[in-house]
Amino acid sequence: MSNFLTISDVEPDQIQYLLDYSAELHQNPDGELAGKNIAFVFEKPSLRTKVGTEAAINHLGGNVIHIDADILLSSGKAIPFTSRESLKDAMKNVSLWCDAVFARVYSHQTLKNMAEFSSIPIINALCDKHHPMQALADLHTLQQNYGADTELTVAFVGDANNVAFSLIEILLKFGHTVHFSGPESYSWSDDQLRYFALLSVQYKGTFSMLADPSEAVKNADAIYTDTFISMGEEHLYDEKMKYFKPYQINLELFSQAKPDAGFMHCLPAHRGVEVTDEVIDHENSWVYQQAENRMIVSKGVFAGLLNEESKTLIANGELKIHS
Repeated sequence: MSNFLTISDVEPDQIQYLLDYSAELHQNPDGELAGKNIAFVFEKPSLRTKVGTEAAINHLGGNVIHIDADILLSSGKAIPFTSRESLKDAMKNVSLWCDAVFARVYSHQTLKNMAEFSSIPIINALCDKHHPMQALADLHTLQQNYGADTELTVAFVGDANNVAFSLIEILLKFGHTVHFSGPESYSWSDDQLRYFALLSVQYKGTFSMLADPSEAVKNADAIYTDTFISMGEEHLYDEKMKYFKPYQINLELFSQAKPDAGFMHCLPAHRGVEVTDEVIDHENSWVYQQAENRMIVSKGVFAGLLNEESKTLIANGELKIHS
């Protein structure tokens, strides 16, 4: 694993190693990132991803260098001087000074281009199609509450967005059941549905689409939602809300899941839109646990990518934990 751009980059045993390693490092930090410089490049706003990951890197003795996205990612054509320099030249330079790049970008293609020209790992901090770091934190949260060997049913109610995609990927890879319910007008493409079907067959998970959110949450161990209006979609608020209002997670819908079901949201949440106060503040709400886990799983990912022994273990899918 030279980069971490999507959940498809890693197999279940490698993911489990990262989660176990993250938990160990959180309890026993040992300077795994001492002397390492991590470049942060953010085209989009961030709280949990930026602050949580920076705290994780600092905790392990590493350093964070913030690079203005306009300087690095405006790189394209150098002639006729529409950009500062080519992305290739920019990444070749950054690779000389830094040990990894953590990038939040508008387009997944940008990450692929960065990885092409870089000699250091590129880690996806969020893009239009994927949010793999969030998916790791979400799986870690589920395992903390139910154990790593329990087969679960998770209902995602809302938008077929990047968070939902990475979550479905990781849950299916671990053999869990996923019920998705959202407006047909904002649902998955045929290619995405075929991909979920392939994952289900390969890893023995189950994916189903249910028009009625009440049906989706029945017998669910956790209910997950995300904002109905992703970053960059603010102008679509009025139009999207015509379709999404029935998919709000309120106390009535939440009560139709298992009695001890958890509520999950990657945050930021728009209270009163996709979720009501009664649910997000419920005693079974895990949103702040998820937020803390964003920091915790960052430790295993960065240490795993930059520590030679860990890279070998991840490549082999070994579950050995450092002491």
